Amino acid sequence: MIRFTWDDTPEQYDDASLVEQLYFKPELTQELVLKSNLFIAADNYPVLQKLAPQLKEKIDIIYIDPPYNTGNSFAYKDSFARDEWLSFMARRLRLARELLAQTGCIFIAIDQSELHYLKLLCDQLFGENNYVNDFMWLHGKGKKDTWSRTLQQHTLCYAKDKRRLAAFTETAGTAWAKTNADNDPRGNWFSGSISFSEKRSNPKHKNYFTIKSPSGVEWTRQWQRTRQEMDALLADNRIYFGPAPDYKGVPRIKIFNEDTQEIIPRNIIDCVDSTRHAQAHLDELLGHKGLFENPKPVELISHLIEITGMSKDALIMDFFAGSGTTFEAVCQLNKKDGGTRHTILIQKTEPLQKPGPFQTIADLCWTRIQKNAARYNQTCTRFTMP
Repeated sequence: MIRFTWDDTPEQYDDASLVEQLYFKPELTQELVLKSNLFIAADNYPVLQKLAPQLKEKIDIIYIDPPYNTGNSFAYKDSFARDEWLSFMARRLRLARELLAQTGCIFIAIDQSELHYLKLLCDQLFGENNYVNDFMWLHGKGKKDTWSRTLQQHTLCYAKDKRRLAAFTETAGTAWAKTNADNDPRGNWFSGSISFSEKRSNPKHKNYFTIKSPSGVEWTRQWQRTRQEMDALLADNRIYFGPAPDYKGVPRIKIFNEDTQEIIPRNIIDCVDSTRHAQAHLDELLGHKGLFENPKPVELISHLIEITGMSKDALIMDFFAGSGTTFEAVCQLNKKDGGTRHTILIQKTEPLQKPGPFQTIADLCWTRIQKNAARYNQTCTRFTMP
């Protein structure tokens, strides 16, 4: 692999002695870090360094929407802006990798202009073999120039160790059945695989057993369901053995139009709200218009969390918390499936660009967190770093 290099730009908190002097107010205990919703109003670089001993390999999912290299976020000439941006990102992503569980993953939102530089950086920091995909979401009418209209925004996903990362899945409706081979009164259906072939079956697997068709034909192989589940499907006439009276076809499961099933997720996400809807939602929640521009849709982040298949008590971090969308997404998801996921959000106390009731982005974020905590019966503790 060719090594990706840039001119490194030092930061104040590269100095470990300065980081050592920092502390959390109130005190941040190990129990709080691992079991509670936390919001930390401070620069994420020293915060991540301070949290590293307590959170090493403890975070299941990281979602971040970092500042893009627009030329405005960093006080450098254009020709040096990218080096500074890469230095800025590399420091934080190295720490992020340290915090990720062995079975964890990170999602990084990015625009078109820095996508390829970020991909090279992440390949170097996480390993090319740990790249999962670029989950692109269609965000409305798109960003146009003279030559084209860009409809998607990007979300790079990397695993800590892809060999240990669970397969991603999403639930999809099945409304494309056009036939009803056995005149089932429930309507049209199509068939899906329910077993491994005899050659691929493992006789020692717990799901290796024999079932019989209505005509007595026996099928012994490894099934994709337990014995109990298969018995229920057989009793419900959900297994198709081919046409009567022979019933000698390879058993397949009947999937009706009203059913849903688990599928491999597409990397094109068109099932969430647009940026315009996300903006309107935030404006309504805060009672003011345009204080924080271009927030991500709540449904986008909850969708990304869902497809990972992580446990319902997963620990999720967002160290570029922005307006607090990740907290609301986790609250919604917990309500939906009864989960107990919890979050650690970090947002620097940088000033807002527009006048309003909040002095900093951190204040705006904390207000949104409080509103959603009350709405979803959650708690979250705010910390600062004096």
